[in-house]
Formats: sequence, C-alpha cells, structure tokens
Amino acid sequence: MREENLTKCFDIFRGEISKRMASYFSLGNENLVFRKDCSECVIPLASQQMAEDMTEEFSTCLDYQVLYEKRTPDGSDYHVALYSIPYENEMVVVIMDSIQHGLIESVKVRFFDSLDTMYNHVRQLWIDSLFLKGKLLNGIEQEAELLQDFL
Repeated sequence: MREENLTKCFDIFRGEISKRMASYFSLGNENLVFRKDCSECVIPLASQQMAEDMTEEFSTCLDYQVLYEKRTPDGSDYHVALYSIPYENEMVVVIMDSIQHGLIESVKVRFFDSLDTMYNHVRQLWIDSLFLKGKLLNGIEQEAELLQDFL
C-alpha cells in the first residue's frame, strides 16, 4: 500500500509538470527509488537551466514554498529546496544543488505518504540549510513559519 501511495504521488507530480512546466523537463526515464521514509527520483532537464529560474517556475507554476534558497558570496554554489503544501498524494520536496554558478541539469524530487514524515524531513532540511555556506536569498527564517504549512 505504501509504495502504491508513493507511486500515485509521483504520477500526480509528473502530470503537473507535464502540464505546467513541460518545456523544462525531459520526462520518460525517471527511476523511482523507494526509501525507508519516502521515494525519490532525479528528473533530468531538457537543457541546462539556472536554479534561480527553476525556483521561480516551481513557485509560480506549482505554488511550491521555498524552504531555502542560498548562494555563496562568489556565486559558485547555489542550493535550493522547495516543498508543496502537504495534501493527500501531493506531498513533494524538490531539491536543486549547483556548484556551477547556479546551472543545473536535473532536479531531485522526494515524495511522501505521511504528513509527519514529510514535516520531519523538511524540518531537517531546513536545519541543515542553516549550516550551508552562503547568504539566504529567499526562504524560511524561523521554524514557526514552516510549522504553519503543516497545521
């Protein structure tokens, strides 16, 4: 049942990006891997994109929340995590990391079938981001902001 729910979440996500962001993705060869607490896949982009632009697309096209968006002072490292407002079969976290001045070729996507598990995962990502080098460009500054999306 768990794998079925995670696969359904993946299928819904894939359908949404096919509808709203099709020009950015090269869909077809995603390998969904089931982990202990979530499932995960890497989705290749149709061409290199700037992580900053993709963050904007996920925010506007899919209404995802920016957990953190950080860039090192020299601009070489760029790290972003976004998440969907949790809803049944639509609990998604998108992660983009670049060491090429923001250029990315794929996005890592994690799917959850439990609100508690997703919250714990997103909270841990946020805590880990506090130790990433760089300036917070956008995202959550206090844990209370994160909690609001999960209540």
